[in-house]
Amino acid sequence: MLDFRIRAARPRDCDELMALIVDHAQFERNSVGIGRERLLELLADDPSPIEIFVASDKTRLAGYGAMTVDFSLWRGTHWAHLDCLFVSEKYRSLRIGKQLLAHAAALAKQHSADRLEWQTPEWNQRAIAFYRREGASSERKLRFFKSISS
Repeated sequence: MLDFRIRAARPRDCDELMALIVDHAQFERNSVGIGRERLLELLADDPSPIEIFVASDKTRLAGYGAMTVDFSLWRGTHWAHLDCLFVSEKYRSLRIGKQLLAHAAALAKQHSADRLEWQTPEWNQRAIAFYRREGASSERKLRFFKSISS
């Protein structure tokens, strides 16, 4: 049995983490905007604007998560946004995603967040089934964005 533990990402994880980020973006039919140098800065920042955590054994990373904390004016409290949760294909079905999600929930609680939110593509039925098994609810909304160039 493989023994992975969840821990904070470190600067020495940068290259392997970058490869996971690229795999994640490709899996979601997207592209990566962050480069190695910026990722290394985020891993070294104290405090960092994002919490990045990894599933690791002694030799490799199997997955990662990334979370930020925001404030909801309507609810008058903090909430956590799980920006990324990804497990490399060869390590899926080993409960690593469950561990990463539980870690994100624990981090959110440490930040006094009242909820943890995330999104997944509508076509990713495997992830949707996983999140439902983990007790997550969903709501239908469209996510909009507007690019802001300097």
